[in-house]
Amino acid sequence: MQTEEQEHVDDDLAWSPTIRLQDTGRFLQVIEKLGITLAISRRPSGVALLGVTNGEPTLSACLLPRSMGMAVDRDRLAIATMRELVVFGNVRSIAKDYPRRPDFYDAVYVPRQTFHTGYCDLHDMAFDERVVVAVNTRFSCISVIDGFFNFTPIWQPPFIKQLSGDDRCHLNGMAFHNRLIRFVTALGTTNTPYGWRDGMAENGVLMEVPSGRVVASGLSMPHSPRVIDNKLYVLEGGRGLVLQIEPTTGERRVVAKLPGFTHGLAAHGGVLFVGLSKLREKRGPQGLPIETEGDLVAGVAAVNAQNGEILGIMHFHTGVREVFDVQVIPNVRRAEILAFEQWAETPSINTMDAGQWDMGAVEEEAGDGDGQ
Repeated sequence: MQTEEQEHVDDDLAWSPTIRLQDTGRFLQVIEKLGITLAISRRPSGVALLGVTNGEPTLSACLLPRSMGMAVDRDRLAIATMRELVVFGNVRSIAKDYPRRPDFYDAVYVPRQTFHTGYCDLHDMAFDERVVVAVNTRFSCISVIDGFFNFTPIWQPPFIKQLSGDDRCHLNGMAFHNRLIRFVTALGTTNTPYGWRDGMAENGVLMEVPSGRVVASGLSMPHSPRVIDNKLYVLEGGRGLVLQIEPTTGERRVVAKLPGFTHGLAAHGGVLFVGLSKLREKRGPQGLPIETEGDLVAGVAAVNAQNGEILGIMHFHTGVREVFDVQVIPNVRRAEILAFEQWAETPSINTMDAGQWDMGAVEEEAGDGDGQ
C-alpha cells in the first residue's frame, strides 16, 4: 500500500519537460493589458512564470520536488515543496543583465531562503511581514514558518483534538486578508486519520477563523477561499465552480462554471485567475459531479469578477496535468526563475547597494579556486 507521500513522488516522476500552450479567448490580451506575470504551481512538479510580450507568451519554468502552495509579496516568491519551503528573491536591478538572455527579462527569481519543514503538504500560503503563514494540510492546522521550528501551529479547527500528521480533515484553503486569517476550507469535519476521504465529494466546508463557525457546508471539494474587493470567493473543485459566498448567511452565488477541477485563485484589476486541473485517473471515480462532464482541461481561466464572463482560458496540452496554485506578480512582464541547480550554474550576488552576475565564481570553482 502506498503512503500519501509515496504517491506524490511517483506522480512527479512522470515529468514531461515541454509545456505546450493554447490560448482560447483573450487570455493573453488580458495578461498583457494588466502588465502582470502569473506564477503557476503545477503537477508534474515545478513552477511556471507566464507573462506576455508583444502578444506572445513568455514562459519560464523550473523543476521543484512536488511544488504546492505559493505566496507573493513585492519581490519575494515563496514556494512549498515536498519537505521544504523555498523563498525566491527577484534580482530586479540586474535582471536585464542576465547572461543567458541579456536585455530581455525585467525579473529573475533566485533562491534566497530554504526552511526545512518536513513533509507537511502545505497548501495556501501568505507572507506576513518576515514570516510565512501556511495551511499545513498533513497536520490539520494553520502554521507559521519562520525557521525557529519546522513549523509553529497557530490554529486548528475546533473538531480537531490533537496535532497529528495524518490529514484528519484535509484542511487546504486560507483567506488571508489585512494580515488576518479570515476563512479556511476543508474537505470534511472528521477527527480520524484520513477520515475526510469518505464522502469527500459532498462534505466540504467553509469555516470562519478564529471561531471555527461553519459558514457553508455540503461543498464538493472546496479550495482557495479569498477575500477580493471585500467579497468572499471560494472554488468548488468537484463541480468546477467559482462561488461567491455571503459570510453571514452562507448564501452562494455561482460566478462561473469552468471545464476543469478548480484549484488556485488570484485576482488583479477586476479579473479572477482560476487554476484548472484534470482529474487523477489513477484514483478512479470519486463520485464528483464534474466526473460526468466530459473532457476536463488543465490550465488557467481568466474570469471577469463583475459578471462572471470567461475572458479566456490558457490550456496546457502537455507538461501540466494539474494546477495547484496561481499567484499574480504585478508590474512584471518577462520573468525567469532559477531553481537551485540553475542558479549554481549562473550565480548572482545582490546587496542593498549593487548586484552582479557572479560568473567568475563558476570559473574559479572549475579551476578548484586555490590559486594554482
